[in-house]
Amino acid sequence: MNNRLMGTLLTFVAVVAGLSFATPSHASAKIVTDADATEAVKSSVSLGTAEADGGAATGKASLTPAAKRWSTTTITYKIASGSSYYKSVWQNAVKTWNRSGVVNLVPASGKADITLSTSNSPVKNDATVGITYSSYYNNKNMNGLSVLASAKSYVYKNVANRYHYSKGERTNVAEHELGHALGLEHNVGKHSVMYYATRDQSVSKPDVNGLVHSYR
Repeated sequence: MNNRLMGTLLTFVAVVAGLSFATPSHASAKIVTDADATEAVKSSVSLGTAEADGGAATGKASLTPAAKRWSTTTITYKIASGSSYYKSVWQNAVKTWNRSGVVNLVPASGKADITLSTSNSPVKNDATVGITYSSYYNNKNMNGLSVLASAKSYVYKNVANRYHYSKGERTNVAEHELGHALGLEHNVGKHSVMYYATRDQSVSKPDVNGLVHSYR
């Protein structure tokens, strides 16, 4: 079997297996995907160090840090959950971020920048109550931040049920995950919705400050 045919077969196997390989190219942008999660807490925010994915949260509590942003302040979203309960949760989260006056989240009937949904954690006894997968261009940036290409945010229903989250608390989790979809990272302070283990906290001044700084 010649090398060209072998390469073709290996590429096919990789695609079927769900693997992704970036072919070196200087002509087009590469898209990178990472994940950010919310840890569940049994009551109010737990004590401890605020740890973001891959390391401790950085910065100061008065300004929620960011690593990514969208290229414009008008960003489309779609709620993919079939549950009217969770549609309401996500709609409330969208309204809260829109009230910041920094971004304008608008619904899309077709393809959207951000997809908002629900799922069940596949991990037994998982303490992650929400997660966001964000994809960004590794050769584009604005204000020193990577430019987002797409994002998908989830609230894990089974974890929220296990820890007896109220609808308001689930909305706070949705706000946290939507914050990640907008490019925000974890805040070191417990009075931010972007604290790693948010439950009782909604979007607050440090989070709005973070958006203002990111989308200036």
